[in-house]
Amino acid sequence: MKTRHYSVIAIITLTTILLISCSDLKKDLPAPTSVQFQVHGQGWTDTASANFHGNYIQANNWDMRPCQQCHGADYAGGTSEKSCKEANCHPFYTGPENCSTCHGFPPPPATKNDLVGAGAHATHNNGSGTLSSHSMTCTECHVFPSSVYGEGHFTPSNTVGIHLNYPLATMPSGGVTPVPSFDRNTLQCSNTFCHGKWRFVKAAGDTTTMFVDSVMTGNSYAPKWNGGANEAICGSCHAMPPTGHKATTAACSTCHEDVRTTSGRQKHINGKVDVYGLSYSFH
Repeated sequence: MKTRHYSVIAIITLTTILLISCSDLKKDLPAPTSVQFQVHGQGWTDTASANFHGNYIQANNWDMRPCQQCHGADYAGGTSEKSCKEANCHPFYTGPENCSTCHGFPPPPATKNDLVGAGAHATHNNGSGTLSSHSMTCTECHVFPSSVYGEGHFTPSNTVGIHLNYPLATMPSGGVTPVPSFDRNTLQCSNTFCHGKWRFVKAAGDTTTMFVDSVMTGNSYAPKWNGGANEAICGSCHAMPPTGHKATTAACSTCHEDVRTTSGRQKHINGKVDVYGLSYSFH
């Protein structure tokens, strides 16, 4: 009986020691190396890191849909409770799918997905050029997709589609309708009304005294997209004066408003011929 008694005491003592030991191990666990749980690893929000999430998304052809599994369909937090729409991240209501996330409005220089550079985007988009104050929208040269993953946005070669729907690029004049095109190899835009593919026939208005022929024509200039201000110097899109116009030593502003003024810029490349305050159609 004593032996059995001692055995029971030994078992109770060993169990107590083991329980005390387990309790000690739990208390002595090493402190976390970071106060925040790193789901994606270090550098995920650091633009200078190779692990920056923008690099990961670009490598996956800009597909951000996997992010929605944790951050929610609207990127407002989801199960992760971490919104992508914070002020220092993607503040727009569409979150990371906003157009400006990848290429801006218009694309700024040095964007990774703009293969031909920002080029003349600013000039066309906000009228910052010295000779025109017209402001064009993206849809006038590109197909505007219904969503990030809509038709006409991403292509197999990940190149931007150029469609030149701008009314002044395709405007008929003098019996000719331009068929604009963009050459991705030379980066040149060709056959556009706005760059001189036009005909102003003598019968179109009362300005017949300045014609030396039955028609005046532009130069049908093919500017280079990233050629800079030199592509828009006076005389590039039409001669000074235009071909078919009587030679004159008078300044253009003598008959036409000075295109360097605010009101003059608004009348430049407007699809009409403005003379002495009157407008004549090219048709």
